[in-house]
Amino acid sequence: MGQDLVYLVEGSAATPAVRVSLAEAGLKEREDLQEWVVAHPEVIADGVRVITIEYDRWSTGSGTSARQRLDVLGLDRAGRLVVVELKRERDRDIHLQALTYAALVSRFTIATLASVHADFLSRRGQPTSPDEAMAHLRDHVEGDFDAEMLVNPRIVLLAADHPPQVVTAVDWLCTVSGHRLSIELRTMSAWRVGDRIAVQFDSMYPIVGIDDMLLSPAEANATTTTVAEKTTEATRAANTVQRIIDNGLLAIGAALTLQPTTEIPADTRAAIEAWVAEEPSRGRAAWTADSAGPLRWEGDGNTWRPTTLIRHIIKQASGLDRGGRGPAWWITEAGTDLTALAYGRNTRDWTDLHHLIEQLHPGEWTNYGELAQIVAVPAISVGQHIATCPECPFGAHRVMTSTGKPADGFRWTDPTITQTCQEVLTVEGVTFDSEGRANPSQKVSAATLQHRRKLGTIPSQNAAAT
Repeated sequence: MGQDLVYLVEGSAATPAVRVSLAEAGLKEREDLQEWVVAHPEVIADGVRVITIEYDRWSTGSGTSARQRLDVLGLDRAGRLVVVELKRERDRDIHLQALTYAALVSRFTIATLASVHADFLSRRGQPTSPDEAMAHLRDHVEGDFDAEMLVNPRIVLLAADHPPQVVTAVDWLCTVSGHRLSIELRTMSAWRVGDRIAVQFDSMYPIVGIDDMLLSPAEANATTTTVAEKTTEATRAANTVQRIIDNGLLAIGAALTLQPTTEIPADTRAAIEAWVAEEPSRGRAAWTADSAGPLRWEGDGNTWRPTTLIRHIIKQASGLDRGGRGPAWWITEAGTDLTALAYGRNTRDWTDLHHLIEQLHPGEWTNYGELAQIVAVPAISVGQHIATCPECPFGAHRVMTSTGKPADGFRWTDPTITQTCQEVLTVEGVTFDSEGRANPSQKVSAATLQHRRKLGTIPSQNAAAT
């Protein structure tokens, strides 16, 4: 593996950070590392809710007890438990401990989880009853809890480094189980710059996103749904909203229609259809592109997560307290449900954005937010596209941040251009203040760009200054 290099950048000065161990940085396993995970569970994985920490109450039916302490227990949005083993330094036995804990938590019931979570929240100053904790957990999971998912927890091993015997054992376990075992290796490193410490978290195994890039033979004649298939389905549902937002696949304000899936019984679907028929607005929503509440439901005007809203609809229409995989219930005007949209293709047709960029003249600039208003996707999606699209027309450098500065990490897609973005813009006629902010009087608004696009006006001087 290559050596990581980290610098603290202040203007044109870059001060190298010195890599140190967590012990050298004065950081402890339980008081510091464990608390970071509780406060920021995203360092473990996206969409994980911490259920409890330091759980050690294990016993047999005959009363024999064991006091092994599980560092962190989480729950992902797919309804799968996440066993987290933390080590401040390298540990050659970390996987053996985690396997034991995974076996122990596989016997948890949903009621046990709710009780344990209520106790955890109450101990941390948030008095919570088991019923309230159960409601939190159900709101967190995409769809209903599945007993087969609970008995197959994910394992996440987080340490300063993982020795070869751990990596080898983990890869073998995952491979021989047909990847029914999910074990992830994550590392952390501490960096000292002056009297300050920064900590970096990285994924070591498996390679994130590799499954979306590898082709495998399709399996035919499958007659049953395996735990692995259920896990894949639930994970897709959990990641659907973020994939749509990140890739700009759905315009803000896009209309969505409710269509109950066959995961619930026919009589429940009929009850929902009758309930919606009484007030048709209950079957309509609009896309907001906000991950916290991506749907604005016409039934009450509020924003909801898809699965939370489906549970609410089922309860209101039929009286049943159960959920469904929410994204699959909401259908676009093109007749595609949200999960199919997210995974059927992972790119948006950005031709409309490209045409807008072509309307920017030398000596002008705009920001991501102005373009986002017109193409109806979040500004961050516009920025991500421009940063990675090799087909963006020349002129994309004239799109900057809301402060009037080039985006951090700006890179030219044309390797022959050696000047900085600001240098090229300056030659083109854009002026900057002492803080490096572009002149606001030279900024082009969304309304102007939209008007130019309608007229088909494309600037003639559309080449890099040299």
